Amino acid sequence: MLKQILIDADTGIDDSIAILFALKRPDVRVMGVTTGFGNTTARQAAENSLRLIRLAGVPYEVPVAVGATEPLAGNWKGPDPHIHGPNGIGGVELPPSPQQPLEEPAWAFIARMAREHPGELTLVTLARMTNLAKALEIEPDLPRLLKRVVFMGGTFHAPGNVSPVAEANIAGDPEAADRVFQAGFDLTMVGLDVTQKVRLTTDHVAILDKYAAPENRPIVDYLKQALPFYFRFNRLQNNCLDHCPVHDPLAMLAAVDPSVVTVRTIPARVECGGSFCRGMVVADLREHPIEAPGVSICVDVDSRRALEELLTTFMA
Repeated sequence: MLKQILIDADTGIDDSIAILFALKRPDVRVMGVTTGFGNTTARQAAENSLRLIRLAGVPYEVPVAVGATEPLAGNWKGPDPHIHGPNGIGGVELPPSPQQPLEEPAWAFIARMAREHPGELTLVTLARMTNLAKALEIEPDLPRLLKRVVFMGGTFHAPGNVSPVAEANIAGDPEAADRVFQAGFDLTMVGLDVTQKVRLTTDHVAILDKYAAPENRPIVDYLKQALPFYFRFNRLQNNCLDHCPVHDPLAMLAAVDPSVVTVRTIPARVECGGSFCRGMVVADLREHPIEAPGVSICVDVDSRRALEELLTTFMA
């Protein structure tokens, strides 16, 4: 049975791998892509997504909706082009798509699709949770209508990547994330505790180049152009020599094949105040925890199998 997936992304380099992976999986039907601010602007993320859908050559139309341009509290400072490049995908110019984004905003699209397919859709969020929080405002029954929400973001025990305790997607809009945490979704957190354990290397890219399925050659050629930009950032920022963590692709894989990760279900909230802890996921491990919905937090991953599944999707 096909897994029906909605994707919410700020389509940067690792988002693009996650989107292409989902589009090429024979057991997945991508029901739509919504975009928001983060790695690039919401509008540029939509343009990137449309071009990636065209690149994948899927035999069905995937609607794309543009979403939030700033956090719920406002004041987005803009993207950091040194991480994902001037256009979000490493400066690679993919062929344009004849398809246009929907007039409908992302949050309205998410709510409408959930109503039209109750209990069937898994939403995979690879960006700030602003679109999902805004969808909750117009459809409070969303936690029941969506089958599951899997998000890339947060950290449990691992250090943060934008502060000592916070990860970029959650810290980028803590108010939105906390609303989602409190709403009662079947919620799975794929955070830095596991994404940092799965590393894509230049050797993996060489393997893809050698064994790519003919129909996936354009995808592999794109990855060969885009990934060096991301490798370079990780080398300068994190002392990673020719490798990078697969943040968003792992979240997508966990949505498609949950057996690749190990989870603990723990009551959790997001810290929305403070100077040092804003954006921190606060998981309550006490015997008598706070009254909050449980979040399925990924605490371990089968790294070898994760990479194997990600790579073989594009190979002959």
